Amino acid sequence: MNPDHLLYIGAAGIFLGLVFLIIFIYRRIRWILRTMVGKRTPRPRFFAGLRNLILILVWTAVLGLVFFIGLFMRAYYAFTYEKPVAEIMTEATQEPDTNLVTLFQSSPEDSQIGKEFLIKGDQWMLEGDILKWDNWLNFLGFHTRYRLTRLRGRYIEFKDEIHQEVTIYSLVKEEDHPLWQYLYKYGYKLPLVSTVYGNAVFQTAGKDRHFLVYVSPSGFVVKEKVGKQEIPLKKP
Repeated sequence: MNPDHLLYIGAAGIFLGLVFLIIFIYRRIRWILRTMVGKRTPRPRFFAGLRNLILILVWTAVLGLVFFIGLFMRAYYAFTYEKPVAEIMTEATQEPDTNLVTLFQSSPEDSQIGKEFLIKGDQWMLEGDILKWDNWLNFLGFHTRYRLTRLRGRYIEFKDEIHQEVTIYSLVKEEDHPLWQYLYKYGYKLPLVSTVYGNAVFQTAGKDRHFLVYVSPSGFVVKEKVGKQEIPLKKP
């Protein structure tokens, strides 16, 4: 169920409940004032008035509960949201410590055609830029902004990182894009921005391994595709 629908229904119900309560109180105050000045006014029926008051309070309480359930669900979805951004498939090659990595990105121009890379190392690593909004903006539906910048190989052993061949591939045309350079330098000073930073995920490469990469409110997340799990990336 869409939490926004619960929020709208709950808010409308609370508003109507408050309107009914104000009308109820207004009529009772009006009757008291008219009685005090000596005007003859039909006396409100006690039990009918009590029934109406209880119905108004129950209505407001129930719709208030619906509103807070929607609020809770909206917060839960906002802070656990994961958007698929890439799909990675690895295949071992006959050459030692070398894997063929096929990368699909979720951007419209790259989602249909997979790009192949030869990766040296025990693991593949995907790097990128992250812009994280203030938490209350996540609640309102503003999701983390990102850019995938590099795919590279990674060795498990520190010594191999120094002495073995390193492979790094750029995934963007402008690594020093002016906007991202500005955000790195001054993003923390900007209103509504929580932080701007670089983020990376890596996993072990190997024969016929399949991974899905997501962006979450805290950065990139990688999960291995198991069995017949549906790939969330949209490919026309």
